[in-house]
Amino acid sequence: MNTMQDQTAPAPQDSNEAPVGHLVQRLLKEHRRWRTRDFPTIEHLFDEAQGVESTVQPTCLAPLRKAFYRLCAELEGHMNREETILFPAILQAQTGPETPSPGFGSIRNPIAMVEQEHDWETERLEKIRQLAQNYQLPEHAPEKLRLLFKELEALEASMHAHTALESSILFARALSRERTGAPAKSQA
Repeated sequence: MNTMQDQTAPAPQDSNEAPVGHLVQRLLKEHRRWRTRDFPTIEHLFDEAQGVESTVQPTCLAPLRKAFYRLCAELEGHMNREETILFPAILQAQTGPETPSPGFGSIRNPIAMVEQEHDWETERLEKIRQLAQNYQLPEHAPEKLRLLFKELEALEASMHAHTALESSILFARALSRERTGAPAKSQA
């Protein structure tokens, strides 16, 4: 089974030079991967880990699963807002100063909303990490439980990298573009 850790993201300096359109496509690809592969894999591993007879079965599994499902539900709305509102507005703003302003006014408004959601997601990820006891298991823990913890930890790392790309590069460029009125890196 491939794990999320098998995915190697380009170094941050590569993203600094990437065109805005490329960054948005990369972020959308990560959204699709989470929805179609990572979330279902983790859900399946929860089922398998729950069914394993072991003296190492942590009591945290039920609350951990609940925290994971809450994260997934909140992420679904978050990703939809990015995909249907924020990313299109950022791409539209790249076409030039004559581009009509979206209905929400300044790009700062949806970025501020998404950044608040990023803070909430970070809290949810920290809760998952705490419930999973920092993803540490005894040596004799069942393999299904090990896989579950490995996937949860990989998802956390992937989400932190994703958020950093959005906040530090894409959103920073969009805000700079709005302030100066000069196009950021091209869409292509």
